[in-house]
Amino acid sequence: GHNGAVFLHVVSDEPNPILPPPKLINGRPIIFFRTYVGAAARATQLQLMDKASLQRVIDAANQKLDEVPKSSDKWLDLDHDLQEAYRTKQINSKEIMI
Repeated sequence: GHNGAVFLHVVSDEPNPILPPPKLINGRPIIFFRTYVGAAARATQLQLMDKASLQRVIDAANQKLDEVPKSSDKWLDLDHDLQEAYRTKQINSKEIMI
């Protein structure tokens, strides 16, 4: 396994900005993310988190946005990352590559 990774939060005024792909620098994964759910999905793919922890992040994010109008760009970013998170939960960790 890895002994860690670097997670960089991509901040943008644009909804659904293009994220740089993950890269390895000196053997350490560099991951770009928009939401905590996206970061947690990647952490789970790298076996830095388990799937139960990923689910807790998903639940917390949904609860946090409960009072945000569905028209908000925050929902676009979250929906995008939720799709990745649910795919992550369905695959065997041995199949995961960055």
